[in-house]
Amino acid sequence: MTTLDKTIPYYPVLMELTELPEKMEYHLAEGYRVIPFDARYSQDWVRLHVALGQLTNFAQGMQYFKETFLSQPEKVKKQMLLVVDENGRLAGTSSVWEGEHFGHTRMRVHWVGVDEHHQRKGIAKALMIETIRLYASMQVTEPLYLTTQTNSYVAIAMYLRLGFTPYKKAMPVNFQADPKIFEKDTALAWKLIMDKIAEIA
Repeated sequence: MTTLDKTIPYYPVLMELTELPEKMEYHLAEGYRVIPFDARYSQDWVRLHVALGQLTNFAQGMQYFKETFLSQPEKVKKQMLLVVDENGRLAGTSSVWEGEHFGHTRMRVHWVGVDEHHQRKGIAKALMIETIRLYASMQVTEPLYLTTQTNSYVAIAMYLRLGFTPYKKAMPVNFQADPKIFEKDTALAWKLIMDKIAEIA
């Protein structure tokens, strides 16, 4: 949700939501609302994720967005969420999208991000809870999952509070990591994450 903390080592990690949280309540600051995807926000979506360091540049981001999302207009309307402010400006994004990390299609949390100018407004929590609700409405059997990294420990702290748990089993077949050191790196990553979370608690 925030810009990445690049002062710490990078390790990719996975998390799963094996049980839906008992409480799915949130409070958005006045003037903000969650809406379904609207194509008018396509360029703003890309700019937001470039600013957060999740996309390299605008041109490549737009190409990716067109190929991944705009090519499936009905699906993206149902599976992408946006938060906008009282002036209609994009403040945050999230989606439930197909992921292939486990060698078959599973639903994943994808492209969660909150504009730096709109943080501390309850947007990230609202997006995640609405994303979990959207996943639940799909009535799929396998747990929702997400990929993240050590540099995103602030976001990971929230994922943990919402019931996501660290994935520490065998490396998924399509996860981009070295299988020879996956178990060791995963252990190191989660120690680093939990230490950083403790520092900010």
